[in-house]
Amino acid sequence: MSRVIARLALCATIALVPSLAACGSSSRTSTTSNPYHLIVPGVITAAVQSAQPPFVVASAGGGKPEGFAIDLAEEVAKRLGLRIEYKVTDLQGTLTGLPGNRYDMGISGVGATAERRKNVDFIKPYYWGYVAVLTKKTSAAASMNAFAGKKVGVVSGSVQEKFAATGVPGSTLVKFKDQPAAIGQLLTDGIAGFVVGGADAEEYAAKEPTLKIAAEADTTQGTSFPVKKGNQALVDAFDTQIDDIVADGTYMTLYNKWFKRSPSAKLLEFRPGLAKVLSSASPSAG
Repeated sequence: MSRVIARLALCATIALVPSLAACGSSSRTSTTSNPYHLIVPGVITAAVQSAQPPFVVASAGGGKPEGFAIDLAEEVAKRLGLRIEYKVTDLQGTLTGLPGNRYDMGISGVGATAERRKNVDFIKPYYWGYVAVLTKKTSAAASMNAFAGKKVGVVSGSVQEKFAATGVPGSTLVKFKDQPAAIGQLLTDGIAGFVVGGADAEEYAAKEPTLKIAAEADTTQGTSFPVKKGNQALVDAFDTQIDDIVADGTYMTLYNKWFKRSPSAKLLEFRPGLAKVLSSASPSAG
């Protein structure tokens, strides 16, 4: 009887163990075939904003988006042997979709603030810009203090919204879902100014002959790619590859395609390899 009981106990144990064994096997397989813990192995599912020049803009033909962030991410993905699938959303959709496991990362120009780090991780800054106020060319505004009693647009949830709350004193903030909505209101005099990233402002001023940058201010955080919280493997992989892209000169090739100003000295604190590249470049480079 004891042998029968022993065999029954062994069978019961075997019935339970396979799920554990399969779990362990799956974990090992996942680590080997999906080292960056992506939602879809081999594919980076990326949240992307459709209108954030020069970091991301929708392509004219409706295909893959374009911009500096896209070029940089595509170069990283190529070197990692991955491909990127873009999912269009807005800033808030990016920051809530990462914790919700809808995306692996965001590929756009996102300020890496301490508040956002509570819910998402960031790679080291790949760009460091400034804050600007866009106005009509007919505006007399020439400083951040010139908008008291006036309506000033910001993208909801952006770092510029937080800046404008104190950095543009006396103004009434009008929040927009995205940049095109704010630009539309600025062009039709619905708002007196639009507080936005400096590089973005330069693009709009270049394309809209009635707009200008009226005021500038330093920013307090770098521009980065947000990554799903806890995925250190993907963060490390991107940082390593971007450092290599900086070192071999590819970064500046991509940078000069999209920006007119030289990289900020602040960026060199996070990407020190860039200092060597810039020092060895010809005077016309960058």
